[in-house]
Amino acid sequence: MPSPATLSNLLQQMYQNKEVLQGWDAVMNLLESSVNTFFMKQWNQQTGGAGRLCIAVVWCEGVLPAPGHQGWFTNVTQVQVDLGPPLFQFMSGRNEVTVRQDILGGATRLGTMPVPSNFNPSTAQISPNDPRVDWAAPQPVDTSKHPYLSGTVGLQQVQGVVGSAHSLVLNFAQGAFALNALSVVGVDNTVLVNQLKNWFATHQVRYVLASVDFQNMAGASGLTPTSFRFNVVTTNAGNTVVQLLITTNGNPPSSNVINVNEPVPTADGLTCTLMISSRVLYQDVLCRGFNGHGGNFSLYPMGPKAGYNAWYATISPQMHFQGSFSYGNCCDRTTVTYSVYLGGDYTGTATEGFALSQQIHTQGNAPVDITVSARYAVALSGSGAGQAIRIIPGTPSVTVSGGAEGEMKSRLQDILNNDIRNSMAGVSFNPVTYFALRNLLFPGNLISMSQVQVPADLLIAGTFSPQ
Repeated sequence: MPSPATLSNLLQQMYQNKEVLQGWDAVMNLLESSVNTFFMKQWNQQTGGAGRLCIAVVWCEGVLPAPGHQGWFTNVTQVQVDLGPPLFQFMSGRNEVTVRQDILGGATRLGTMPVPSNFNPSTAQISPNDPRVDWAAPQPVDTSKHPYLSGTVGLQQVQGVVGSAHSLVLNFAQGAFALNALSVVGVDNTVLVNQLKNWFATHQVRYVLASVDFQNMAGASGLTPTSFRFNVVTTNAGNTVVQLLITTNGNPPSSNVINVNEPVPTADGLTCTLMISSRVLYQDVLCRGFNGHGGNFSLYPMGPKAGYNAWYATISPQMHFQGSFSYGNCCDRTTVTYSVYLGGDYTGTATEGFALSQQIHTQGNAPVDITVSARYAVALSGSGAGQAIRIIPGTPSVTVSGGAEGEMKSRLQDILNNDIRNSMAGVSFNPVTYFALRNLLFPGNLISMSQVQVPADLLIAGTFSPQ
């Protein structure tokens, strides 16, 4: 039985499978209903909120001799139709969208116009209800059979529609359409469809799905898009999810598949997720921010290793503890020296942010067992364009058993509660919020982040809010 589309299940899956993006640097997942909201906002702008799009096309035929050979004329046809709101549907695995628009009404009108013998219909500029035309009375379009316009429109990647960003656009002038349940006396439907496409081109009827700005806004190569790919998946829960698969400073993989069943937690009312690879998270966010704080220790990003299929970070240089102690009676005392190097790895957790953990057992005549455990939660603050992500360090747990227990535990807790805690609190997630709110652009909306976790890859889940 498939897992429900909940945030809890998504986090557990991302944590258990570790890195799930399969080589992509970032993936934006959008519920189809959100995309249709973007499209409807653009439709309302096109129609001025009227709820219908009025199209009037006029064309003429070739040159005919006038009766009695008194010059020349051409037949003129005018068709006006009112289209209702578009219904878009995405198809899994395909870079095109089906569209349907009901024909709510309209009228046809025929006429004749005197022309010279060398008249060229293809270059004629005739406007609707042109006064040069001898028009017959208009005839209403028959809507008793509920006619509609249907077709498919491919998604094109173009630049310049939204600033300098690269946008995914549905350009109706490039679509393939058919008229259904519509019959206009004296008008061939194929000719009428071509006239409608010309109208779409002249009036630039297009819809922007999303835009990706390739500018380096955050000063981090790992969070600067260089290319992206479009994909559509239909999940086991029946959700249609539109994906932007993004490459930054990595290499785009050949597959469009990411390793999660339900990338958008619809059961929790969320409509989008942004996933950023563990490589980018540790290289460009955690280690970069930690090391920029100027503490006594540095973090280094580490690639996946046996038993842990995701990037992580390790402390370097290791914390060095050395000293000596004596035991025995006054006449027979033994002095033992110790030297212990203690590092620590930062990994992700399903719900508790970053985890620092390390265990060491020393050998010899003065064995020492050391266990370090700390959690560094990630949290959200602010709203709108001022949303931010920050780290909230928790209280570390340190246990030391064996020789020099008091001294070593005190020194280790001091380092964790001061140097490392301050460095973690100083980590900036600004590159991530710049990426989410400025590099990824959605018509009239921005991502309203409501959940952020680091199960391995970084996960931001939310909805869209008007800008």
